[in-house]
Amino acid sequence: MVTQLVAGRVYDYARTVGRGGISGAGFNSPADVALGDGDYVYVLNRGWEFVTNVPWNRTARGTRISIVSIGGEDGDEEFTSEFSKYGDGDGEMIWPAGIALDSRSNVYVTDEWLNRVSVFDKDGNYLAAWGSSGDAAGEFNGPSGIAIDPDDNVYVVDSRNHRIQRFSTSGEFQGAWGQHGAGPGEFDSPWGITLDGEGSVYVADHKNDRVQQLSPDGEPVTSFGSSGSGRGRLSRPAGVAVDPDGDVYVADWANSRVQVYGSDGKFVTTFRGDAQELSKWAKMVVDVSSETIKRRREVRSLEPEWRLALPRSVAFDSRRNRLLIVDTQRNRLQLYAKLREYSEPQRNI
Repeated sequence: MVTQLVAGRVYDYARTVGRGGISGAGFNSPADVALGDGDYVYVLNRGWEFVTNVPWNRTARGTRISIVSIGGEDGDEEFTSEFSKYGDGDGEMIWPAGIALDSRSNVYVTDEWLNRVSVFDKDGNYLAAWGSSGDAAGEFNGPSGIAIDPDDNVYVVDSRNHRIQRFSTSGEFQGAWGQHGAGPGEFDSPWGITLDGEGSVYVADHKNDRVQQLSPDGEPVTSFGSSGSGRGRLSRPAGVAVDPDGDVYVADWANSRVQVYGSDGKFVTTFRGDAQELSKWAKMVVDVSSETIKRRREVRSLEPEWRLALPRSVAFDSRRNRLLIVDTQRNRLQLYAKLREYSEPQRNI
């Protein structure tokens, strides 16, 4: 257990969930995560993997959405089901990028190759799809992040058109804002998106190395971060989440970490990954192989395994008061709890 006490906040590393796998109780290049009813979590698996040492020789095995239940105690996680697969037919995906749920728990998935949003019910049954390629109103060029407000307005990051578009749940265009640039309200290949309790919109402005906060109608409010690898700096941020206290969590993709800021934009702390114990599912695989156990004991240090590797997304579970980090390259989630009640030992005795 790793505990961080910083700026009046207490974070506990909780545990790791997941392992590599092309189906069942495993993840494959997870790109995003969305919170469902209760402890249900939807993990979007992008699914690409190399089949030889030639980079362009890849297969799409494992492209799917996993439904898992993640309870409050270590080991309390179960694979429930999965749906969708690689392809361009109804309910299929090629380059899935973002996932979100509406008020009825319907699931919305962006596809940056097919330039569309696919819609499923909470059990994974295909319902509809909308969107087409282009740069006109309601069209997409590489849609990525997606977020849905309490009134079921759907915000989609139109990444290569450098803008945000808003739709109804049926795909009716409601408005758009943003253009290519580095000024307030401008974007350069934006990626992740989230909303806070007041309706403000937060966008991971990927190539501008910042997160922008905007009003629900797209007016610039403020920005977080700047280019670099030091404290509070970002390199190609990919995902963003906001907790009920207004703290902002950013998946600092190219720096392989998560940066935390207060609502005032001041840097708070960094999560680099603390997975000193294997996940429940990973242990099940390792424990059945004596050779794997031997090889792991021969490694001088397992610390690199603890750390995040190119995290793509973050989500804050207000019900459990915990942060979920999509540790993409390691095919898992790392969870941190934000503690409400924590007493420090008295040190002046």
